[in-house]
Amino acid sequence: MSIKEEKQNAIHKVMESMANVQQKSQFFIDMITKKETLTHNQIMLLFQLRLTGSLNITDISERFVVTPGAASSMCDKLEEAGLIERVRTKEDRRVVNIVLTEQGDQRIHTIFEAFPTPDLNKISGTLEQINKLMEQMMH
Repeated sequence: MSIKEEKQNAIHKVMESMANVQQKSQFFIDMITKKETLTHNQIMLLFQLRLTGSLNITDISERFVVTPGAASSMCDKLEEAGLIERVRTKEDRRVVNIVLTEQGDQRIHTIFEAFPTPDLNKISGTLEQINKLMEQMMH
C-alpha cells in the first residue's frame, strides 16, 4: 500500500469512527432522556450546572451556541420546574448566576438510575480516553 493510500485509509477510518461515536453518543443521550419531559439542551444544562456549580446567561448562550434570549428561556422553563434557581451576586446585584437546586440534582440522579455503576464507569473511562487523545492532538 502506498503512503497516499495509507493516508486515505487512515482518513476514512477517522471519519467513520467519528460518525459512529457521534451516532452512539446521540443514541445514549436519547436513551437516558427517553422518559424525560425535558429537552436535550435542558438536560445538558443541568449536567453543566452540576459540573460547574453555576453559570450566567452569557456562559450558557456560549456553551449551547444560542442567543442570550434562548438561554434565558431555557432557564425559565427549568426554574418553573424547580430544577434551577437564579441567584444574584452580592458583589454586583445586576449579575445573575444560574444554579442547580436540590430537586435538579435529584433529577440528574434519576436520569442515570437505570444504568448499573460498572456500565457508567466503563462509559466514562472510554470517554476520558477519547478526551485525553484529542487534547494531546490539539497541543
